[in-house]
Amino acid sequence: MFKKAIIASVSLFIFSASFVFNSHASVHGEIPAYDDTVSYDLSYYEDKQNRCLQAFSQSEFDVAYAICTPLANLGFKDAQLVTGLLYAFGEGVDKDLNRAKIWLKEELKNGREDAAQALADFDLN
Repeated sequence: MFKKAIIASVSLFIFSASFVFNSHASVHGEIPAYDDTVSYDLSYYEDKQNRCLQAFSQSEFDVAYAICTPLANLGFKDAQLVTGLLYAFGEGVDKDLNRAKIWLKEELKNGREDAAQALADFDLN
């Protein structure tokens, strides 16, 4: 009996809360149209990616990880490769072959063929 009363009161609360929340929902405007004539200056990100590659090649793995990971999340292919390799080798970060595989496969999807070689070298296929 007590269990039924609790379920009923919770159900009533959920129903009344959903009515209150739904009755005050905001209306969103239209989604802006995509303008393909707009060009963006990506030089900041390209400079960061170059620094990422430089840090990796100079064995500054902590710096490479700090710079490359945000770029990899944004879809920069070179940064994805470096991030995958950092995880694969365990340099600048704990070795994690699952994360290495994720980054290298993402890079492969983005058109970098050397990711396939890295996946094969680490037996991550």
